[in-house]
Amino acid sequence: MIINVREIMKVLIRIGVIGSLAFLSGYVTAEPMTPSPTISKFNGLFMPISEKESNLYYLLLPGSTIVGEDARVKLDDEEFEKAIKETENHRIYQLRSRGGMLTHTCIDLLKGQNELRYLDLSNNRLITDIACKKIAEYFPRLERLNLFNTSISDKGLDYLIDLTSLKQLHVAQSKVTWQAANVFRGKMQSVSGNEDLEITTGYHKPFLPSYNLSRRLRATYQTNVIAGKVNPNYNIEILKDPAKENKKYEDDLDKEKDGPILNEQ
Repeated sequence: MIINVREIMKVLIRIGVIGSLAFLSGYVTAEPMTPSPTISKFNGLFMPISEKESNLYYLLLPGSTIVGEDARVKLDDEEFEKAIKETENHRIYQLRSRGGMLTHTCIDLLKGQNELRYLDLSNNRLITDIACKKIAEYFPRLERLNLFNTSISDKGLDYLIDLTSLKQLHVAQSKVTWQAANVFRGKMQSVSGNEDLEITTGYHKPFLPSYNLSRRLRATYQTNVIAGKVNPNYNIEILKDPAKENKKYEDDLDKEKDGPILNEQ
């Protein structure tokens, strides 16, 4: 068997050239990003939302960070502007920035982000109704909005009426009242045909589910009744006899005063 070294060398060279061209082709068509000092400073995250949607990005930018040994720095509009510039005009799909000192000015810095669907500015107490006006103007396709613990009021809801695709709105611990939120949900249904909006207004206030969810729950209940899985006439029986004292239970409570109760044989 005769081995032609010259032919083998030619094949290896071709393989090397093809591999190099493929590498360079991938490098040229990719979208490399420069280091993001502000995002890193606040321990943030900027990445594609998935492999399938690699052109849409998720930006996490916490509202505070520790600089040096113990100096806490809050995220303000100036730092936010630096971070947005560092995204190099990539399309942001979801943005979460909680607990900072952001104002409505930060919304202007996001103008042109037409793919934005999720926006979380909770715990930014300087966010007011003006921010709501800008949010509705710049991001008409927004689906989820978290304004928990901000300074928005019922007036802010009037501005948000143009968000016809909105599905979730969180306004707990703000100046928004439950009554105004309920009216807003009704307007979104009647004016915009939006029956998917659900609103939370506080821990001790009734949750405002979407009309579609309420309709599905009623239909499910009725279906179960027809199928015999739910008895519509079911009543809880209330015993008329007075409750009897449990002497053993009372004795156990007395024993617990001195130490744990052990199983008695």
